[in-house]
Amino acid sequence: MKDVVKREPRFWEALFAVGQMAVVVAAGYIVFHVRIEILMIVSAVIAGLAARGLGYFYQELENAVCEKLMKATPAILIIWMIGVVIASFMFSGSIPMVIYYGLKLLHPHYIYVCSFLVCAILSTVTGTSWGSAATGGVAMMGVASGFGVPLHITAAAVICGALVGDKLSPLSETTNLAPMCCGTDIYSHMKSMLWTTIPASMISMLFFWACGKTLSIASDEVPASAAAMMDSLDKVFEWNLFLLLPFIVLFLGAFLKMPPVPVMIVSSAVALILGGVVQKFDVVTGIEGCVNGFFVSAIYEGDVAETVISLLNRGGMKSMAGIVIVVYCGYAYAAVIDKAGFLKTAAQPLLRRCKTRVSLVGSALIVNFFVAACAGSSYPAFIITGEMFTEEFKKKGMPPFVLSRTLEDSGTMLLPLVPWSAAGAFYAATLGVEAFGMDGYALYSLNTYGNPIMALILAVTGIGMYQKGRKG
Repeated sequence: MKDVVKREPRFWEALFAVGQMAVVVAAGYIVFHVRIEILMIVSAVIAGLAARGLGYFYQELENAVCEKLMKATPAILIIWMIGVVIASFMFSGSIPMVIYYGLKLLHPHYIYVCSFLVCAILSTVTGTSWGSAATGGVAMMGVASGFGVPLHITAAAVICGALVGDKLSPLSETTNLAPMCCGTDIYSHMKSMLWTTIPASMISMLFFWACGKTLSIASDEVPASAAAMMDSLDKVFEWNLFLLLPFIVLFLGAFLKMPPVPVMIVSSAVALILGGVVQKFDVVTGIEGCVNGFFVSAIYEGDVAETVISLLNRGGMKSMAGIVIVVYCGYAYAAVIDKAGFLKTAAQPLLRRCKTRVSLVGSALIVNFFVAACAGSSYPAFIITGEMFTEEFKKKGMPPFVLSRTLEDSGTMLLPLVPWSAAGAFYAATLGVEAFGMDGYALYSLNTYGNPIMALILAVTGIGMYQKGRKG
């Protein structure tokens, strides 16, 4: 390969290379319903052709992609293991036990707070806000309907709780992806998120408690949907305090800041053993589920409520393939625009205006949300915004886990308010409530916009910013 003189991209070239991703993904995903992976590849190809015009050859761009993916490998290993953990915890009955006793907490006079807490617990133990909303959330909507409680406020409580649990779960895809995009570890990321998540969550819970106190409830009976769910879980599993052991191993490892993959392997092994000893299930079936996913029909032949099936049939390494593919495709695009200097050139006018900590955090929030809203997904937004702002956060004395927290504060939390996004469409269809309008859930979803507001408040006060020379 001959040496070719490479030139710096002009601003309009950089703007085209970066902006075309938002146009391609938004148009392809929203209008033509093309999968996000294909659209990210198309964006990478377009950016690659633009880089060729600057003098870069394919081999150079390929090497850049490989280098970037090599850095992402530890997080990708964690993503694969998330599928193993979920499937093994289902097999042991550990997650089902949390669900079962979570449903027992239901109280009609505190329907909104219960909706928030149940979905927060489900999301924390499963790592998926969608899964908890589609199961526990749907059950709570049934409870609300039975008591004649406003469904749009219940939907808001379900979504807020599901998002909180998703953010603070070590099993969540976004909780692993955000720190990966910023060059930090998941435990520092989760600790950093507490600064914005806890205050916003407390305010949301107080709001839902106040809304619940205004309700007039005529009956204290548990509705049939929740009762059927509990009855099915009771048929399939045996309950035992030892089933908490896998969670103890997992969260003890997190508390001690041990390497996550070995901790996940040990906790999964404990879960498989418990499935064999406590539940009397075939351990080989549990091991197969760690790859293919857990299915209730594999360990129980009787009748089970559909809500239980949709809740428990999940996990396995294969279920994680989608997010890994998105990471590969997104990083291919990110590597190209970074290698050719497009990202740096396009970001310069904005970053030059970020003279203060507040303007930098605010810009990261806005850029991340803009890309996520255009793409309909937080995954490409995390990748692009992480690449764009990591160095600037370091220059301002803020560690990368402050940026990763900022990505989640806007990308993860605000997307349910975007009707055309995957999250917005999912919640509206699953819960039967639109985002906006007189009976929409958006106005009551305090936690969704409470997190970015808290991020700005922290930036103004300097609290929780972990800046050098300051107490964090």
